[in-house]
Amino acid sequence: MAIVTQSVWRPAPNTPPDRTSNRQASTTRIAGRNTVGDVQRQCSRSGCSEPAVITLTYQYARSAVWLDDLSAERNPHAYDLCARHGSRLSVPHGWRLDDRRAARQYVYAAAG
Repeated sequence: MAIVTQSVWRPAPNTPPDRTSNRQASTTRIAGRNTVGDVQRQCSRSGCSEPAVITLTYQYARSAVWLDDLSAERNPHAYDLCARHGSRLSVPHGWRLDDRRAARQYVYAAAG
């Protein structure tokens, strides 16, 4: 007759928590500390380190481009642009540009 024992794995004392657990990251802000959400997004154009103020999205099938105020969260399917690159944007011939930014952005783009 064979005796089967089960061993239970336990982490060693003072081991950092398992990063693969299903716990969600805390969204609580601590005063005076920088969190990932506090990082200012930069322009998506290569070599440009200006802060992003415009979000550009497009739909190839419709030949349409949309400019919006900077979105609250980063979207992997959109481009964040600085004021200079957003105001100089031109779309291919036959495409439609829909600028949905707030009026304060129009004034800056016209002056830039």
